[in-house]
Amino acid sequence: MRRLLVWMWVLLVVGFMIAPVSVYGADEPVVYGVFFYSPSCPHCHEVINNHWPAIQSEFGDQLRVLFIDASGPQGGQLMRLALESLNIASTGVPMLIIGDEVMVGSIEIPARAPEVIRQGLASGGIGLPAIPGIEELYQAIIEREQAQQAARQEAAAEPAENPPEAAEGLVKIETPTLWDRLRADPVANALAVIVLVGLVASAGVVLAAGWQALSSQRPAALLEWMDGPAGRWVLRAAALASLGLAAALMVGGNAGVTPITTAVMAALLLVMVMLLRATGQPESWLLPVVALVGLAVAGYLAHVETTASEAVCGVVGDCNTVQQSPYARIFGIPIGLIGVAGYVAILLAWFYGQAGSRRLADAALLLMALFGVVFSIYLTFLEPFVIGATCLWCLTSAVLMALILWLAAPAGWRALQELAARPKERRRTLA
Repeated sequence: MRRLLVWMWVLLVVGFMIAPVSVYGADEPVVYGVFFYSPSCPHCHEVINNHWPAIQSEFGDQLRVLFIDASGPQGGQLMRLALESLNIASTGVPMLIIGDEVMVGSIEIPARAPEVIRQGLASGGIGLPAIPGIEELYQAIIEREQAQQAARQEAAAEPAENPPEAAEGLVKIETPTLWDRLRADPVANALAVIVLVGLVASAGVVLAAGWQALSSQRPAALLEWMDGPAGRWVLRAAALASLGLAAALMVGGNAGVTPITTAVMAALLLVMVMLLRATGQPESWLLPVVALVGLAVAGYLAHVETTASEAVCGVVGDCNTVQQSPYARIFGIPIGLIGVAGYVAILLAWFYGQAGSRRLADAALLLMALFGVVFSIYLTFLEPFVIGATCLWCLTSAVLMALILWLAAPAGWRALQELAARPKERRRTLA
């Protein structure tokens, strides 16, 4: 964080202390730009610390970029104004805007920015993007920097340790509303809301079935319902939903058909066929197959998050915005790695049940799947209502976890019911 602040200070001082030239009336051409970032975004750190110094060094005073923290309410609103005024579909950071060119992510910005800047200089310079209030903000920063430098020179004081807050108090902007976030990507966010409702309903039904099973001496009606035809149709609906999301990733992906999407589709097709053929309780081996698909999805997301690479996104949604958001990590740990650990634990519990105590394994599978669904509810809620973008990979993983929960719930609650009854039987024997 301190290193980022130092670079912000250097760039602000070097970029803004010299009066505007070229497109604002001087001899040398100058390219102006706006860079939206978040202090908690690892991809932003990657660009600012490892790539931007070389870019700035190459072009010197002919490159003037205004850095704006988009994580704050004012900076976030300024970014929203930029998205609306320039008709930008992506909402992720880091985002560099030069003229009508928009570059997003730690891969695209270093790869494209130098050439965009060179072309701009060759054509006589590029002014600030057409964002409402951006020129006034830029001029206000220059004037404030010049005033602060004059005051420091007069007082012969040391340079300030912290950079000025460029986007604070200079323009009147409002905090983005819930409606603003939802309409940023209406189709994908609507899908996220539908999945969220399904997750909440699944957790509610499974918890109600458990309460009924553990608090009653008679067979739980909900467990019988989950074991019957209605429960199988719920399983088929969940498998179909995950299959549809995987198809959207494959058909609409920006990289076309990839090995990961092909493997996910093939495994989900197998699960769907077996569920359609099932007339009784589904085969027990379907659960590890679904967990393996979830492991592949979580592993891919972990790769994207740990390598700061660009994700293959589907026909709708913005996976990279979600993966580059501050919510892609918990206590510094990528969400993808947490998902990998969860699916591995589920697989180990299933294999333990095949070789050891089936009752303990069934109970563990239920509890882990229930925790996974609750965690998925939290993550799915963040996408449309907080981040304003939706990741189809994340939705696929959430639906797969719900499918595992429905597969594990009947046997898991009965195992817990039997385990809870053991101490009572022992007490009766001792009495």
